[in-house]
Amino acid sequence: MDQLNNRAYREEWKALKKRLDRTRNEAGLGAALHGLMVHQIESGFIQDELREIVRYRFPCPFEPARAFSAQFNPARARRFRGAGQTDPAAPRVHDGCFLCVDNIQWQHQGTEVGYNLPFAEGRYTAWMNPFPLLPCHTVIASNRHRPQHWQSSGARSLAELVADLAELSQQLPGWIGFYNGVGAGASIPHHLHFHFLPRPPGYEEMPLEQAARERPQRDCVDSFYPLSFMHWSGSKSEVLQQALAWIEQWQLGSGALEDATANVIACTRFDNRGMDLYFIPRHQRRSRAEGLQGVVGSFEALGEIVCSTREEKQRLDSGQVDYPAVAGMLRQVSVAF
Repeated sequence: MDQLNNRAYREEWKALKKRLDRTRNEAGLGAALHGLMVHQIESGFIQDELREIVRYRFPCPFEPARAFSAQFNPARARRFRGAGQTDPAAPRVHDGCFLCVDNIQWQHQGTEVGYNLPFAEGRYTAWMNPFPLLPCHTVIASNRHRPQHWQSSGARSLAELVADLAELSQQLPGWIGFYNGVGAGASIPHHLHFHFLPRPPGYEEMPLEQAARERPQRDCVDSFYPLSFMHWSGSKSEVLQQALAWIEQWQLGSGALEDATANVIACTRFDNRGMDLYFIPRHQRRSRAEGLQGVVGSFEALGEIVCSTREEKQRLDSGQVDYPAVAGMLRQVSVAF
């Protein structure tokens, strides 16, 4: 981009931040992110209006109150290629990383603009996901190019990642926030980022959340849910105190393995009176399940698999995917603590 366009881009960024700061102060961060989404639709950056998404529900055959779900979302098949230009003459930073602001400016010719967040010591910027799972799907990315995996050189520790996710979640009551580890659903493994999704109708309680609410103990109960997980509930400080103590011990055991990874999910309640934190241990070489062409990330772990190919759509429409099939997919990637 030339100097004139660079100046215009910076001015647009500043003007948008001023508007979104005012919205955040008056109505909260969720309203500000919705304003960011509207801006990105008007700029032409967001072109996927989610009209192609079809959702399927699979009731449990022996307990109809339980159900898994699936969404057919063909745009998700394109996410690994990115949504921007790939001009080889452009000034690429960090091999053209899709989450580095210097690349974003030229890749999208100024149409993509982010929102610098004042939380978590100002380490993160919110961007709209060009391949959303739900409306207002937000990627909250590190302002520094640092790796997603906590065991990599220059990365934030797992404890720091969990604390940052919890702090961001507290600013977004009613939203689902999650971290996908490398080999556990992360599509951009070289740049630290989280995902946050507001809950539309039909997503008031996901299957993992229902299992955590109903099961008798906090620790892993494989027979109760097909994926091993930990769950803590309470105020942010209570949750972090308990979770970080457990994670510290996990990292001394199976979490110390070279291929250890995880999904971490944080949900602050609509009334902002409490938080639920879920930790799902994973193994990098068990990222996929038989019958699912995509990887299993946090959203799938919550109980909704995401399908994006024509073949998967045919299987969904013909009834080849049901509650036991989804349970089997989750069981395949589950690992013991």
